[in-house]
Amino acid sequence: MKLLGVGNLLLYSIIIGGITGLLTWCFLAVVSFTTHLIWTDIPNMMNMKFWTVLVCLVGGILVGLCQKYFGNYPRTMDDVLAEFKSTNRIDYSSLYKSVITAICVLSFGASLGPEAALVGIVGGLATWAGDAIKSFVKKRTVLNEHGDLVIEYSVEAAVGMIFRAPLFGASSLLENKNMSKRIKWMKTLVYVVTTIAGFVVFLLLSKIDNRQFSLADFGAASVGMNEMIAVIPLVLLGVLLANLYKLFGHILHKILKLLEPYKIIKAVIGGLVLGTIGTLLPITLFSGEHELTTLAAEWAHTSAYVLLLVGIVKLFLTEFCLVSGWRGGHIFPIIFAGVSIGYGIAILFPIDPVTSITIVTTALSSAVLGKPIAVILLFVLIFPLKLILLMVAAAYLPMYIVKLKGGAPEVSG
Repeated sequence: MKLLGVGNLLLYSIIIGGITGLLTWCFLAVVSFTTHLIWTDIPNMMNMKFWTVLVCLVGGILVGLCQKYFGNYPRTMDDVLAEFKSTNRIDYSSLYKSVITAICVLSFGASLGPEAALVGIVGGLATWAGDAIKSFVKKRTVLNEHGDLVIEYSVEAAVGMIFRAPLFGASSLLENKNMSKRIKWMKTLVYVVTTIAGFVVFLLLSKIDNRQFSLADFGAASVGMNEMIAVIPLVLLGVLLANLYKLFGHILHKILKLLEPYKIIKAVIGGLVLGTIGTLLPITLFSGEHELTTLAAEWAHTSAYVLLLVGIVKLFLTEFCLVSGWRGGHIFPIIFAGVSIGYGIAILFPIDPVTSITIVTTALSSAVLGKPIAVILLFVLIFPLKLILLMVAAAYLPMYIVKLKGGAPEVSG
């Protein structure tokens, strides 16, 4: 009977994993369609000037209306995961609010990623499925006892699909050292099955819209004496950028605090800033996922100072979007900013560009997120594997720097 219970749990994991892959692809496909319609099809028909500013202002109105009548949606990834840790479930009563708001935010050019919305959507539907199953399974069984693991790893699988990082969810297994062998074995089994099922469905569906698995081709890395000497300075640069990013948030929160009751006005201001900067630096619009490919192909023909400027502006614009009510994920923009600045440094100094972007991006991401293991597992398939030791150093050194300062890394979502 126990084996039968484990079999039912694995079947449940396969089903929820497959649904996770389907939901992730569907959401990204809808956002891709609306984005193409707004930014390519319509302007090709109308040929209007200042289209970027106009679109972002319209987006600001829509986002403001969503914030006013729906509330603060989509919730941040940290908020959703915190809810799950405290209740072992994710609320699914307001999923439509997250979906509608997220589509508006992402389609109208926000410098934000889709992970915040998808975590809530996937986790909420997995919770709903778990509730439906538990209503039929009244007795204490393996499925009833460990069904919450499937919810947890469906969320991790969704984030992994977004970043093309199937190992991302394993960070929770490695970080928690207080689990019993039985629980760890059960978690590992559920994680592997859910993730494989999700990625298989996601990759099969991705053939429909030719969605690439890799984020960008950064090329091969070369590590010599110059790169080894540059490791500490590059890590310190990443930490400095993380502090700058947090400073942007602190200052902007203070400036826009008075507009908190005026959701529409605040979101429109966000749209105006987004549209103005997007007109001057179009590559800073959107999450940065697709722009990474452009950056990887064209960085060598771009001024180092422009690359540095683009990275810093990206960090500022991401925080401005978040503070003005354009809610979403910040991981993709942070990756883009790190890569842009890393390339700029590689032009200014005799350092291998791939090694430079890897160390700067890893240190920046780790300092912002405060999760070195998750960052390593996120980047291990994005950057060359031969840089894994430098990645580990770049991920953990910011944590020690924070400890030396007597603080804890701030995590925002």
